[in-house]
Amino acid sequence: MSRRLVFSPAALRQYKKLPAHVRALLKSTMAQRLIQEDSTLEDRNRFRLRRASVHADYELRVEVWRVFYRVEVPRVVVELMGQKDGERLIIEGQEFAL
Repeated sequence: MSRRLVFSPAALRQYKKLPAHVRALLKSTMAQRLIQEDSTLEDRNRFRLRRASVHADYELRVEVWRVFYRVEVPRVVVELMGQKDGERLIIEGQEFAL
C-alpha cells in the first residue's frame, strides 16, 4: 500500500532543524513505516495515540525521536517531530504536551 508523505509547516521546520544524521534516520524510517507499509497498522513503535489530540492521531517511535502524524488517504500528514527525554517530549527546544 503506497501513500504520499506530506509535512505540515511546523513539522518541516522541525525536520530542517535536526542534525543531518537524524534527518537521514527519520527519512528512511518514515519511508519504510509510513509510505511502503500500512501506516495505520499498529505495533510496538507505531500506534494510535491513547488520548485524543488536536495535533495528531498516530505516533511513530524511532530511537528517542517521535513523529506524530495523521492518515488522510491517500496521504500521511506529518504534524510534529520531537525528541523524548525521559517522560518529557521536547519539540523545538521546549517541553510540549500533546
